[in-house]
Amino acid sequence: MNWQAEWIWHPPQAQMENFYLHARREFDLAAPPRDVRLFVTASNLYQLFVNGTLIGRGPNPADPSRYYYDGYDVTEHLRQGANIVAVLAYNYAPEPKNILRQNWGRGGLLLQVRAPGPDGKMLLKTDASWRVLQSPAWKQDVPQNCLLFGDYKEVYDSRREPEGWLEVGYDDSAWVEPEVLGRPPVKPWTRLISREIPFLDGERARAVNVYWESASVTYPHREDWELADWNAEWNLAEGRPHSAKRPDRHELPVRMQKTHDDFDPSLILDFGRDVTGYLDIVVAESAGGTVDVLYGEDLWLTRVDTFILKGGRQTLRPYNRRTFRYCKLLFRETPEPVAIEDVSLKMDTYPVERRGEFRCSDDLLNRIWEVGRYTMRLSMLDHFVDCPWRERTLYGGDMWAENLIAHYAFGDPRMNAKCLRQMAHIQYEEGPLPPWGPYRGCANFYPSWSAFWGLTLLDHHDLVDDRELLDELWPNLRALLKWALAEMNNEAKLIGRPGPGSGARGRKGHGEAFRAWMQAPRDRYAAWDNVPFQKLLADAARVARNTGRTEEAARYEEGACRMAEGIQRRFVDGRTGLCVSRSSPDRPGQYNSGVVMWAGLLGEGAGRLAAGEVFGPHVAPVGAPFGALFLIEGLFSYGADVAALDFVRRYWGEMLGRGGGTFWDNFSLAWPDDVVAARNTSRCHGWAAGPTYSLPAHVLGVRPLEPGFARFLVRPQPGDLRWAQGVVPSPAGPISVGWQRSPKAFRLELTVPDGCKALVAMPAVRPGGGRVELDGAPAEVETSAGRRELTVGPGRHEITVSTRGGLPRS
Repeated sequence: MNWQAEWIWHPPQAQMENFYLHARREFDLAAPPRDVRLFVTASNLYQLFVNGTLIGRGPNPADPSRYYYDGYDVTEHLRQGANIVAVLAYNYAPEPKNILRQNWGRGGLLLQVRAPGPDGKMLLKTDASWRVLQSPAWKQDVPQNCLLFGDYKEVYDSRREPEGWLEVGYDDSAWVEPEVLGRPPVKPWTRLISREIPFLDGERARAVNVYWESASVTYPHREDWELADWNAEWNLAEGRPHSAKRPDRHELPVRMQKTHDDFDPSLILDFGRDVTGYLDIVVAESAGGTVDVLYGEDLWLTRVDTFILKGGRQTLRPYNRRTFRYCKLLFRETPEPVAIEDVSLKMDTYPVERRGEFRCSDDLLNRIWEVGRYTMRLSMLDHFVDCPWRERTLYGGDMWAENLIAHYAFGDPRMNAKCLRQMAHIQYEEGPLPPWGPYRGCANFYPSWSAFWGLTLLDHHDLVDDRELLDELWPNLRALLKWALAEMNNEAKLIGRPGPGSGARGRKGHGEAFRAWMQAPRDRYAAWDNVPFQKLLADAARVARNTGRTEEAARYEEGACRMAEGIQRRFVDGRTGLCVSRSSPDRPGQYNSGVVMWAGLLGEGAGRLAAGEVFGPHVAPVGAPFGALFLIEGLFSYGADVAALDFVRRYWGEMLGRGGGTFWDNFSLAWPDDVVAARNTSRCHGWAAGPTYSLPAHVLGVRPLEPGFARFLVRPQPGDLRWAQGVVPSPAGPISVGWQRSPKAFRLELTVPDGCKALVAMPAVRPGGGRVELDGAPAEVETSAGRRELTVGPGRHEITVSTRGGLPRS
């Protein structure tokens, strides 16, 4: 991009954080517009308007040293003659203000409009001719909304909004000339990158139930104004009894007015499950007053937004994203009734397509799969996020799980490629990566999340055959593995970690936590640190060998073998195959045991033994769905199909049974029956949607054997199901699989995309069965571990294996 525009912002003043900026510039077009492009970015956020129309929001969050800009075709929004381009920009703070040290960078706005072609005429650009104004409508000195993400509560006085500032002819002479920061590259934005993913979008969501409280007590001395379900006076807005059925739209509009002088009425809206995006509250009529908006994923609601009404008809819109299931409108200091015409949320997520599918004979598993798909969708924003509410941060470990889940649900690799690049950009010089990003400054370090970044890169290669990205990021992977091999060059053959009190955590600044970690004695060892690296070394050896990097392949394979020896000796109980933790050497855990099984570190006999022991009363239960994903993967890996499916039903089904419309950050089957997630727990967490990957990958059995599914496995693990069917996306097209079992036969229907081959491994059968037919004719097969195997090419196929005597129970 040839940038002729200059970065601008409001002239410096005492307080520059939580800063809302109006910026505008009128310009003339001598002729009707044709193919006009507008390019824009801001630090940290912008809303772009052309002739009064909201064009878009952005940009993608990114470290300032590799910052994104967006491009729009604005031809249809322009006209011959006078035009106005206006931006409402926002800056969190020049320096990190949150625990995670994200969303920082000084305020800045960059925009240019040009005619088509590389030499197109520049029609408009940010420079000293623009006019800017710190928005008088938003209160600047307000508390932070979330100390993890670092955003602020919003207090918006609509009476102070500059009336008509989005229109041509508005008098902005009282506004100020901007501070001109310079033409790109300008520090801290030393490199600008064109947007790598589509713009976020989504449908409009509305409440499934609406309630009103006639006596909502306000406590001015309390900042969050909590609402528990025991202090709510529940009534439907229209007075009808509670129902889970989606109500008709005639439940709104509603008029809200005081019934007691010392109480404030409120409206509570239940959207049925978590939603994320931008809220619109349409006020049809009011005489002024104040409306607070409280949000929650459950009924512990927290005040985030305050709107001061100007009277009459208006639409109230928070500037920033909101994620919630419940929202409460609290009408205080409203002298006359307030007529609420509509409340809705414009969903704002990555624009996924439902390319993957899964159905089976168990309705609970079907529901779990679909809820997982929705949970994953809400965790795909400008990058993979751990959760759309609490942190909205890109984590290495979460990213590994989310890439697999998203591929099997949606089949779009662009999000993952973008995230891999963003994390690679903030890699430490020594080789590891921060546990989270995308900004520099992560205030912690733990090595396993670096390993998961590498595993995500290799999975991406396997799933979509993106050789260009693999080669681009291979130097980053090489540096990471060089560091890991050096760290495990000790008697334990493992990567160590500092002990408590070493001062290796909580440092500020890019790399400081990691370097403090490296400077401390690292003589403690944990399976959690090492097993992901062992699998990364093994997988990197395979991919290096297949891509002509033979010397590296040998080095990584040798390292994987050494680390496997160290893991087996220190963590694996030879009697049970289970894995113990450093903190509880006498008690194995489901999480660590699942990780060891997932990595394939046990022999066939030990793996089956561990699968049978992992649910014993002496084994510590898994406490987060991320760990539960490894457990079900490990069970499937060693043929424990029934146990894997039963655990999915119990674990994820129990979350649904406790009111989950999305899956949670953490959960344990050891929780008492009446306990739900703690208040600070994310109720929608991408890493929690593991079955949306595992069910099609194992019950249908579809996994790549060569990059991009050019050759893929179909190895059904039916467990106790009668039938299953679904679609797994691939770069060559959909892979459709359906199977059903009867006392006489196991029949599988398969569609192989053009250019692909499938290795089909039919389930093992008891003696007396085993005859295989391919498309109605006897087939030549090989037998491996009791399974009849054959290879088929493109097209639709029907494969049947006789099961006289039935399938052996796994």
